[in-house]
Amino acid sequence: MVLPALADDSQKVYSESFKKGATHVKEQTFNITLASEQHAQEFKVLDATEKARYVLRFVPDIPRGDTRVVGWFVRLADLHHKIYDSVLPTSPDPMRDMTQVWWLDARPYAKIALKTARVFKVEQFYCVVQVKEARKLSAEKVYLREMDLTVQFTNTKP
Repeated sequence: MVLPALADDSQKVYSESFKKGATHVKEQTFNITLASEQHAQEFKVLDATEKARYVLRFVPDIPRGDTRVVGWFVRLADLHHKIYDSVLPTSPDPMRDMTQVWWLDARPYAKIALKTARVFKVEQFYCVVQVKEARKLSAEKVYLREMDLTVQFTNTKP
């Protein structure tokens, strides 16, 4: 389920994971710089008892036959259920997904604008992903050099 919402003049989209449960997380915020030369990055997300429960990953979106990054895919893997690549709402076929909330797509025709805040509800917590700035390799190209973002994990609905 994806619902757009406007609050404080900033654009947000809300999406719920299929993963239901009672897990709360240690509230934390990551300030992250994704760089095209550092392909996959990951961060441990702790549960309320401060044990590693999830892994937050950013996987570069590199078009077939190319070597340059046009965005990143956000993945949140449950360390207790490794069968799933991600518990965030995704589609097996990214091109048929009508919302693509999990895709930080920097191209001008992205389904969700890059700087739109993405709010994911997973179990009893929320993951909020907000792109602050994207720097391109050159002004006329869609290829990215770096992307700055903030990811917040909270037990309170943002």
